[in-house]
Amino acid sequence: MGPSWWEPPLWGHRLLCQRGLLCPHPHFDDGAPRPREGQGAHTGEPSSCYSPTRNPRTELRASWGPPPVQRIPQVLGVLRWGSLTPSREAQGALCSGQVFTARSGVLSSPGYPQPYPKLSSCTYSIRLEEGFRVTLDFVESFDVEMHPETQCPYDSLKIQTDKEEYGPFCGKTLPRRIETKSNAVTITFATDQSGDHTGWKIHYNSTAQPCPDPTAPPNGHISPVQATYIMKDRFFVFCESGYELLQGYWPLKSFVAVCQTDGSWDQPMPECSIVDCGPPDDLPSGQVDYVTGAEVTVYKAVVQYRCNEFYTMRTDDGKYVCEADGFWTSSKGEKSPPVCEPVCGISTRTTEGRIYGGQNAKLGDFPWQALLLGKTIAAGALLYDNWILTAAHAVYEQREDASSLDIRMGALKRLSPHYTQAWAEAIFIHERYTHNAGYDNDIALIKLKNKVVLNSNIMPICLPRKEAECFMRTNDIGTASGWGLTQRGLLARNLMFVDIPVVDHQNCTAAYAKKSYPGGRVTDNMLCAGLESGGKDSCKGDSGGALVFLHNETQKWFVGGIVSWGSINCGEADQYGVYTKVINYIPWIKNIINSF
Repeated sequence: MGPSWWEPPLWGHRLLCQRGLLCPHPHFDDGAPRPREGQGAHTGEPSSCYSPTRNPRTELRASWGPPPVQRIPQVLGVLRWGSLTPSREAQGALCSGQVFTARSGVLSSPGYPQPYPKLSSCTYSIRLEEGFRVTLDFVESFDVEMHPETQCPYDSLKIQTDKEEYGPFCGKTLPRRIETKSNAVTITFATDQSGDHTGWKIHYNSTAQPCPDPTAPPNGHISPVQATYIMKDRFFVFCESGYELLQGYWPLKSFVAVCQTDGSWDQPMPECSIVDCGPPDDLPSGQVDYVTGAEVTVYKAVVQYRCNEFYTMRTDDGKYVCEADGFWTSSKGEKSPPVCEPVCGISTRTTEGRIYGGQNAKLGDFPWQALLLGKTIAAGALLYDNWILTAAHAVYEQREDASSLDIRMGALKRLSPHYTQAWAEAIFIHERYTHNAGYDNDIALIKLKNKVVLNSNIMPICLPRKEAECFMRTNDIGTASGWGLTQRGLLARNLMFVDIPVVDHQNCTAAYAKKSYPGGRVTDNMLCAGLESGGKDSCKGDSGGALVFLHNETQKWFVGGIVSWGSINCGEADQYGVYTKVINYIPWIKNIINSF
């Protein structure tokens, strides 16, 4: 080590003086500590530098008073007398540009709780969303270099917002809590080239203007439930089962409210209104009764559907409940109303004492019977309440002009003025039927423009089920009806019917093979009925009419055949009536009806 007071060469001192680093002369001879760099006697006048013609020690003793506090500019090194050398401390800390966006956090001086680096300039920015207010709490220890007489001349901590400044802070006393009332806070920490101090630590959090505590509407609840709600906090409203969210008169699928910057909710509280299913749908051919109360249609209300006379409910008991989803729902979970189907196959006629031979029918004996008046006279059978089943050859000429077909129902006498009028909307001929080339696939459907009103004299015939063939075996009795030619060769004035047995298919085929008949060939799509001795048969004018059989288990009549063709001489011995076998066409019938 050299002497404690060493006089630098003139050139070196002048160089330092010119750089503002060593003014005034640094020598002291009074045994007082050397002032810190930059602590010269600044009076606002230009400082004088060392000169060999002056006695710096005498002048300094005369002029140096209590050292005013001001430092020379910081340099990248620690000044040692006679030289400028770099040091680790002079490098400072990389602590600028730190940005904190979380609602709470912790920040501290570099290296805390170890001594912070020298010659550092740190910047910490807290940037929260508008509406939040930052609060700062100094925690644990606080140790920043200070001066006993001047406020924080060496190292300092400053806090600044857009509204106010706090500090500078130094020393060893923890500063009090700072409530900034701002969402943007900048903290700066500057250190010089000397001293060993541990620094500081700040825990910050944020608050915002709270929104009023939400109160759940009746029959509803709020989630999540919090002690307070501040900006950006949100809550959802859920209604109890059987209640729905309404905002005014408008139903809502969901509801969420958000707390705003000014401490208000962004939308008003909805209400939970009891679900109202509204009036139940009307039931075609039926009606609905209110069970819970007159026109009560809210959650858990009950209504009862029932069908009109001559109609029956397909598969349900007709009881429907207003459920939480706002739909009337059956016990089977069906949302659509039940279906009232016409009762089919009901006849006032008894089978006791049936006889073979043409007989006059009575009202209600054949309520499915339809009279078709077009290019010729023919017959058909009502299916459901808006379809007519008939033979293709009977309506072939009207297939392109369905509206020209005059359809009459509910009458016995062919010329009676008292009947129910029906009009055709469309005629559907089986696609595999070839006119004037035999009678295979001789079947057609007529769709009516309007449903007919059912009564005891107008009711549909049933379609055959899978087990129907059990009642259509050889010698089983079927019944044909119509206004066709009688034995006298005239059209019947009154509806006639005849009971005839089913004929063995091979016998029928063989009978027509023996005797040539124009286009006459019996196929598997046909069945035959009649007497071997003749005399009992359907005839011209009966075409399209139904050959019906009684289902012994259900006691309902079903259509087994459609009057198609036969011997030119009706009722001729060994020549049977040939009928379209309806059971072979059930898929075709259902497809047409379901499609149109």
